[in-house]
Amino acid sequence: MNMKTIKSKTCLCMCCMEEHEVKTVLVDEKATFKGKTVEYDALYLYCDRAEELYMNEQQMQENDMRLKDAYRESEGLLTSAEIVAIRKQYGITQKDLCILLGWGSKTITRYESHQVQDRAHDTILKKISHDPEWFLSLLKDAKADVISFEYAAYLQI
Repeated sequence: MNMKTIKSKTCLCMCCMEEHEVKTVLVDEKATFKGKTVEYDALYLYCDRAEELYMNEQQMQENDMRLKDAYRESEGLLTSAEIVAIRKQYGITQKDLCILLGWGSKTITRYESHQVQDRAHDTILKKISHDPEWFLSLLKDAKADVISFEYAAYLQI
């Protein structure tokens, strides 16, 4: 197994239940998602005493995103970070971007946190990323549905 140490910290090891130096490591993983096998770097904690890898809740969630982002990259889809970057490009909230696009109010939240978008939504997100004029057109169409001070801020892109 290929393992790279990221950091070490003395703490209570949840593997052996003793206080000692516990390493945070990256491990090359392979997993199948939606029928496709992908490779990604997974985060684990490592107990030298038990020679065991284990994860905390935060690492489980992060590894889930790492797997899904590896899948997205293999399929040519935007990663969760790229979707966040599109919103930041326009300074728009998740909810308001959903309003502009006519999507459910939590769609962008799901794409940024745990769900892989379909190809149609991905294409729309890529278009809005590369076409500020289209963004402004959608914004003007949604003016009645967006809070006025936020609408004014979005116009300043």
